[in-house]
Amino acid sequence: MPSLDPEPRTMDPVAVVFRTRLFWRLFASYVAIPALVACALGFLAANRLRAVRYEALQRSLYEESRLIYSLIAEDLKAKRPEHARQKLAALCSCVGCRLTLIDDEGHVIADSEADPSTMENHRLRPEIVQAAAEGEGSSIRFSHTLQEQMLYLAHRAEEPDAGIVYMRLAIPLAQVTTGLRIFDASIAAGVVAAVLLAALASAWLAWRQAATVLELGRTAQAVAAGDLNARTFLHGGEAGVLGVALNTLAQSLAESKAQAARARDELLGILESMSEGVIVTDHERRIVLANATAATMLDFSSSQVSGKMLWEVIRETQVLQEAESAANSATRKLVRCGPIRGRFVGVTISPLSRQQGALGLLLVAHDTTEAVQFQELRKEFVANVSHELRTPLTLIKGFVETLHDGALHDPQKGPEYLTIIEKHVAQLTNLVNDLLELSRLESRPSVPHRARISLVDLIRKVADLMQPAAQKKRQALSIMLPPVLPVVSGDADYLERAVSNLLDNAIKYTPENGSIRVSAEAVNSKIVIEVADNGIGIPPADLPRIFERFYRVDKSRSREMGGTGLGLAIVKHIAQVHGGSVEVESQQGKGSVFRVVLPVA
Repeated sequence: MPSLDPEPRTMDPVAVVFRTRLFWRLFASYVAIPALVACALGFLAANRLRAVRYEALQRSLYEESRLIYSLIAEDLKAKRPEHARQKLAALCSCVGCRLTLIDDEGHVIADSEADPSTMENHRLRPEIVQAAAEGEGSSIRFSHTLQEQMLYLAHRAEEPDAGIVYMRLAIPLAQVTTGLRIFDASIAAGVVAAVLLAALASAWLAWRQAATVLELGRTAQAVAAGDLNARTFLHGGEAGVLGVALNTLAQSLAESKAQAARARDELLGILESMSEGVIVTDHERRIVLANATAATMLDFSSSQVSGKMLWEVIRETQVLQEAESAANSATRKLVRCGPIRGRFVGVTISPLSRQQGALGLLLVAHDTTEAVQFQELRKEFVANVSHELRTPLTLIKGFVETLHDGALHDPQKGPEYLTIIEKHVAQLTNLVNDLLELSRLESRPSVPHRARISLVDLIRKVADLMQPAAQKKRQALSIMLPPVLPVVSGDADYLERAVSNLLDNAIKYTPENGSIRVSAEAVNSKIVIEVADNGIGIPPADLPRIFERFYRVDKSRSREMGGTGLGLAIVKHIAQVHGGSVEVESQQGKGSVFRVVLPVA
């Protein structure tokens, strides 16, 4: 039997009730078997002893019957029935039995208790019939003469002169059973004593077993509830082996849980750091896992998502339909949806392993906004290039045909048409040059040949070059520069191109008699070059796209001024290859301010 601490843990009322109930169940099962065995053995022993005692009593009475017959045999031979009757009466008081002598015809010859003449014929009495056939006979029945249950025993005797006679003894059954009850009482006392001893042993064993089961159950419940530090304190015996196994199981579960927690944390960390949104569902379309990126892309709250149905979280009908289709057909599906919060999303739906006849799903969401925008920009770029090339080429072709038709020799129209052709050829040349320059800038992550550049001298040089164009429109071009600026590392030609493009735009889109200011200053290890004007300004809706290729606020006016639509795009890329950026502020009708921010070398 395993040893237990007296009270290893504080027992709550529920545990006390459980232990009590378990004790009574175990006690009943333990005590039932020995009690039944003891009762069965006592019953068998009592029956056997009663049978032995009864047989011994019968043999004794048969012997007494033969002895009594031998005492009256001479009277029967001498035909003296009265003498025989008197002897029977005398012997009856000695042996304590009723004595009856019956002839072969069933007539009572003599009886110790009654007058033979008043008695019925006894030939058909069961004991007489049995004695006639076997020599001895017995029966238990009610005596109408004595009005009580009697035990009758008879034996057959045969004398040459007297013929066949039957000697019968009758003894009250109560007298016989009185002795047997003494044996029954002794056996019953023994059975009760055995049952009491078995009950005491069963109570002790049941109480110990209940404590063992309670300790094991309490530890198992604690482990099942998540307390993997719970241990049992059983030692020795089968219960001790079970306790060691339970402790080992709890330790193994604790290690497995810690390992699973680490793996889950690693998985969650990976999922949260992914740029793709991930959603995992079970076969019932209930969400098992979802990262924050998926919540952002598909526009749902990332809190308390686990356990919800997919249709409760995802509002995109096409995604839900394709999810069911992917599960039913066990094939991967790709869904493009959007815009969602201004973003385009592609969702790849893949079926997972089959559970209970259905498939779980893995949904991976990709942000396709840039791809869609690039596709749109590509289409727009092709359209813009085609348009920009087609217009001047159409004009050139038209004027060339006109010149071929005879206008070349026209002293007035010929030179005029050639001037127009020259103008559009120059525009095409500028467009091609700008495209080539922009392509070179986009293909370079940084400036290939760097040098230390003084921006004060560079800005003054560009301003001097642009001064004639400003004076032609009677515009005031002012320069506000500090005496010294930190040098920057970069390509002087590129930076001159950026500043000249900004000044050229300012001159073009500022009315006559307007003012333009170019300045530069050092701010927090950066140099900010600013070109401001009081021109026509840019509408707020156009500001986000102002640096796109071929984007013009007023397309017809830009073409008339000879613009290619690539100037600001070139400025942006020049700033980026120098590790800087470009910004714009503008109010329609009040002017614009462009800033190029460059890092100090």
